[in-house]
Amino acid sequence: MQQPAMRFCPECAGPLTVREVAGEKRNHWFCDRCGDLHYDSPKIVVKCFVFHGNRLLWAQRRIEPRAGFWAIPGGFLEGGESMAEGAAREVYEETGIRLAADQLEFYMTGTVTFINQVHIAFRATVESDFCLPGVESLDCRFFTRQECPWSAMAYPEIKSAMVQAYDDLDRGEFSLWQAELGALGYERRPIRDN
Repeated sequence: MQQPAMRFCPECAGPLTVREVAGEKRNHWFCDRCGDLHYDSPKIVVKCFVFHGNRLLWAQRRIEPRAGFWAIPGGFLEGGESMAEGAAREVYEETGIRLAADQLEFYMTGTVTFINQVHIAFRATVESDFCLPGVESLDCRFFTRQECPWSAMAYPEIKSAMVQAYDDLDRGEFSLWQAELGALGYERRPIRDN
């Protein structure tokens, strides 16, 4: 499944036509009505794997997509935020846990090509397991690997990334990971082992 092409200008709703750049057609669009240029660039999603002891923080989604299912806290990066600031904000909005951006450590990166997203994940450890669901969450909890709601994961396509997080937690060593989720499936590889 491929992300549909842009068709209308977000400024004036005029029709968009593909624009050639350096002699090739790219995801660069020109508005025939107002003359604006538009780029179909990926959205940035930031998330944070938060650990307490041998448990990982999950949030049960209140909103679509996948309302009622469980996921790692995260969402779209907002203007003016660093990636770590956005991930910390998302954790707070979904679970009530306040993290300082400088407390987050880079953990995983990846692309989801068929929905045009780049994912950046951090990790953090907290002293307390106290959390409260925010307005975007029905519930939030720290789960061990055995307690984890595997059958109610919001995005089961990335189950192996969750398994990897628990594996890293069990080893007490965290590698850096690169993941790609495309039309042909999911692939994950280490960037660098610690």
